[in-house]
Amino acid sequence: MMKRCVWYCATGILLVIAGCSSSKESAETNAVQPSESQENEQNRSTAMQLFIDGSLKESKGQFAEAILDYQDALRFDHDPAIFFAMAKSYAQLRRFAPAAENAVMAIQHDLSKIEYRDLLAQIYLNSGQFDKAAIEYRTILQIDPQNVAATFTLAQLLERVKPLEALELYNSLLVRQGPTWEVLLQIAQLNSALQRYDKSIEALEQMQKIDPGNLAVKQNLAEVYIRVKNYDKARGLLNDVLEKNPANIMLRATLADVYLQQNDWVSARKELFTVLQSDSLDPDTHLRIGVAFYAQTLKDTLVIPEAISVFKKYEKNFPADARPYVYLGVLHRGIKKDSVAEQYFTRATQSSNWNGDAWWQLGWMYFDKQDFKETISIMNKAKQYISDDFRIYMLLGIAYNRSGMNQDSRVALERAVELNPADLNALSSLGLTYDALTMHAESDSAYERALRIDPKFPLVLNNYAYSLSERGLQLERAEKMSKESLAADSLNPSYLDTYGWILFQKGKYAEALPNIQKAVDLGDASPVVLEHLGDVYDKLNRADEAKKYWKKALEKDQNNSALKEKAAR
Repeated sequence: MMKRCVWYCATGILLVIAGCSSSKESAETNAVQPSESQENEQNRSTAMQLFIDGSLKESKGQFAEAILDYQDALRFDHDPAIFFAMAKSYAQLRRFAPAAENAVMAIQHDLSKIEYRDLLAQIYLNSGQFDKAAIEYRTILQIDPQNVAATFTLAQLLERVKPLEALELYNSLLVRQGPTWEVLLQIAQLNSALQRYDKSIEALEQMQKIDPGNLAVKQNLAEVYIRVKNYDKARGLLNDVLEKNPANIMLRATLADVYLQQNDWVSARKELFTVLQSDSLDPDTHLRIGVAFYAQTLKDTLVIPEAISVFKKYEKNFPADARPYVYLGVLHRGIKKDSVAEQYFTRATQSSNWNGDAWWQLGWMYFDKQDFKETISIMNKAKQYISDDFRIYMLLGIAYNRSGMNQDSRVALERAVELNPADLNALSSLGLTYDALTMHAESDSAYERALRIDPKFPLVLNNYAYSLSERGLQLERAEKMSKESLAADSLNPSYLDTYGWILFQKGKYAEALPNIQKAVDLGDASPVVLEHLGDVYDKLNRADEAKKYWKKALEKDQNNSALKEKAAR
């Protein structure tokens, strides 16, 4: 208690003294107060101590505690190093907004310090603000054009938005510091993405010189060689890699593809069978091998049994996968096993009712057997699952046409053409159907449209020529079109009949005869072709031959009243 009383008393005395002699005391007070420079120095000293405390905490990973010390330090001094340190700690805590704010403050206090801009750029990178990061790296390069790290990072940022500028930056690094692995890799990848394969090859070849034993570089270089169809170099590199890594089945499959491109089926087959022995064979690679065998069957039907065995093995290893069913169906059709083919096509439509190939193949199998009723049934079922595959409607329309159901054919074929306006088969079939419905203007329009797409398409030339000849129109043009179709397929009975019939319409009966006779002699002539031949013989006054072929036509078309009259006559 005594102590407290003394203190209060002393205070009171001081107050009294201050009140009595103010001017003198004021002078004495000013004398003991520190100067402004001394105060600033004291503040800097306090800030420095707080900065050191924060740095120690930062080094221990105590970033939040370090930030508090840095914030206290900024109360005494706005040194840019403190803002910089606080920005780093915020960045470590992934609090990118305050990190960026403090980095900006550090830069504002010292515009020339590259370290501060580099930190801000990294903060923008980590927060996904790539455009802002690129701006900072551009500024760094304005301050220090030789900065390798900034050049490399800016090039990486520009790859997506300005790939050509990125390549310029990478190439400048090559000029400045010589070939380096990292830069060459970026150049190779970027050029490949831009389909500048020659430049990609140059970079990869330089990488190979730096590290001749690097298998990954050899493999990448081989893949680019394949893209530019340099199969010899690709094959050499792939063999080098496989010699050191023979268990790489994906690479061996790629080598097989190279052999296939070089039409070396023997070597390709050897590699493919090696891959098939692998226990770790995945379904996609197995299917890829099956497709390779299937493609070879289109060149050599003797390969069909092997192709079937490859797909059968796939079926056994991956029973839930329906992808091989269509291939197996087509392959069995190739060896005249339609009943097995039908089973596979049916399984494909059941397990993958969206598969247009499966429905098309199943329908075409019946169409090929001229079972148009079943074809129509299958295609109508397919329509329930597939609404945008023009093939479904085209086959349906042709089957209707062959069944004499031309109105239904018209609807289906118009839909097919709507879905694929450039398909010549659909347009030709639609023209044929319009013709059967005596919609001649529409028929001519369909044929003309098809000829604008391909003036040399033989089916359209033949059908259009026949339509014109039946109406006795533009016979000179019809004859020319018919000749062009025959030039493309001189043994087509339909084309021969059309040409002969045009000559008949022009009164050139002797010239018509050999063409229509050849059409009949080639076998399986339609009633119309047989009738045409009878008509030609009739005009040549060879009644017996005329009657003979009219009767043959009548046997195939017993309800044709005009034929009956001719035969009776």
